Amino acid sequence: MTELLLKLFVKDYKNTTNSKVRQKYGFLGSTFGLISNFILFVSKIIIGLLILNMSIIADAVNNLSDFASCVISLFGFKMSGKPADKNHPFGHARMEYIASLVVSFIIIALGIMALSEGVKAIITPADLPSNKTTIIATFIILSLSILLKALQGLLYNSLGKRINSISLKANSIDSRNDVITTTLVLIGLIISLTTKVNIDGYLTLAVSLFVIYSGIKLTFETCNILLGEKPDAKIIEDFVSLVKNSPGVLGIHDLEMHCYGPGNIHASVHVEVNAKEDVMLSHDRIDNIELMAYSKLGIKTVIHMDPVLVDDPKTDLLKKLVKESLNLMDSKLSMHDFRIVSGPTHTNVLFDVIVPFDSKLNAADINKCITNYLKEKLPGETFHLIIQIDQEYTEIA
Repeated sequence: MTELLLKLFVKDYKNTTNSKVRQKYGFLGSTFGLISNFILFVSKIIIGLLILNMSIIADAVNNLSDFASCVISLFGFKMSGKPADKNHPFGHARMEYIASLVVSFIIIALGIMALSEGVKAIITPADLPSNKTTIIATFIILSLSILLKALQGLLYNSLGKRINSISLKANSIDSRNDVITTTLVLIGLIISLTTKVNIDGYLTLAVSLFVIYSGIKLTFETCNILLGEKPDAKIIEDFVSLVKNSPGVLGIHDLEMHCYGPGNIHASVHVEVNAKEDVMLSHDRIDNIELMAYSKLGIKTVIHMDPVLVDDPKTDLLKKLVKESLNLMDSKLSMHDFRIVSGPTHTNVLFDVIVPFDSKLNAADINKCITNYLKEKLPGETFHLIIQIDQEYTEIA
C-alpha cells in the first residue's frame, strides 16, 4: 500500500535525502491521517452518544487528538521544509520536533479529560444498550476502526522509516496504541452485554491512562532530541567508515555531530595525516572527504587536519607505553594528538585523553599514573606530561 501511494503522490519518491521529497512524505502521511481520523472520530462519537458508552466516547476523543496531531504534523512538515535564512542559518527542520512536542501535550490533555469522564461513569454508570441494530452497528464500526488504525500505523511506520521522521514514527506508535485501546473497548462491550455488568467506566479509565502514558512518553522522546541527543548509531558508523577508509587518513578523533532536524546534520572531526606528506596533497584529500560526506551521507562536514609524525622510534615507543598505561587505568580511556618535544634534560610529552562521562578519573590521577608507568619502563629518563582532557561527544568505534 505504501509503495502504491508513494508512486501516485510523491514524485522521485526514492530520493529521500531531498528536502522537498521528504516534505511530501510528511504531507502524504499527515493527509491520510487527517481523513481517516476524522472518519473514525465522527463514527465513534455518534455511536458512543447513541448507546451512552463513555469508553467509546473516550476512544473517539482519542481519534480527535490524532486528527489534531496530523494538523500539527502537517504544519511541522511545512515549516521544516523552509530554507535557511539570515536568522536561522541551519534551517527550520527542528520545527518537526516542536510539532511532535505540541502533539504530545494535546494527547496528555485529552487523556486527562477522558480520565475525568471515566471516574464519572464509575460513580454513575449508564444503562447498557438494548437496541440490536445499534449494537450490531457498534460492533461493525469498532471492528472497521481497528482495521483502519492498523493500516494507518503500517503506513506511518513505513514512511517514518524511509525518511527517519520522529513525527511519523510517533504517529505510528499512537496508531498501534489505538488498535489496542479500541480492541479493549470492543472486548469490554462484549463482556458488559453478556454479563449485564457495566464496566464502561473502568475501561474508560484504562484507555485514558494508556493515552496519558503515550503522551508523556512522546514528550520525553522529543525533549531528548531537542536537548541534543546523540545521533543514530548507524549515521555515526557510516560517517566514521567513510572518513577512515579515505586515502591518506591514519586515524580520526574529536568527532562532534549536531542534528538541526531530520536530514540536517553538521559534523566536525580531526583527521590524522602523515606529517611527512606534502601539505597541499593532504589538504586536497581533506577537501574530498568533506565533499564525499555531503554527497553520500548528506552530512555537512568541517575537518581539522592533524599532522602525525610516523616511523619515529622514540615517538612510537612512548605512544605505545602511554596507551598501555591508560588501558591499565580504564580500558575506555583513549588518546590522540600525541607528540613529543625532546630536550637535553627532559622530554615533553603532549597529548589529549578522552575521558568517558561516567569516569571518576581526573587529570591529576591520569598524569600521576602515566608518569609512574614511564619511570618504571624507562628508568633514567625524565618526562613532563602536558595532558588535555577531552569529553567523548560522539563515540567512535
